[in-house]
Amino acid sequence: MTGRLLVLLAVFGVALAVVAIRERRDPRTGWIQPGITVLTGPDCRLCPLLLALLDAADARYLLVDVTRQRVPAGVRALPTVLVADERGEVALARSGRSALTDIDTILAVAAADGVVRETA
Repeated sequence: MTGRLLVLLAVFGVALAVVAIRERRDPRTGWIQPGITVLTGPDCRLCPLLLALLDAADARYLLVDVTRQRVPAGVRALPTVLVADERGEVALARSGRSALTDIDTILAVAAADGVVRETA
């Protein structure tokens, strides 16, 4: 019985390690187009206001509906705004209400083509 428990604990530990490694990968890098990408969904209450702010600023953005596409790891709130450089690497990310309050920063980083980066 002790042997079975040890095997079960080992399998559980390996599964946890795999999940932790997968969660820490940055799947956002390289999958998005340069510029502003807005992740939205049908239950997003803040999305219409964010889109209105972007439209009022005459910003170009790609709208991605998360119900039709796999949500990247790390995205836990909608709306999520990602600003990427020409290589598709994320220069800035904002989720939830911070996507609204930091609209000026989002637009500035996008205007700089993602050259300005958020410090971690």
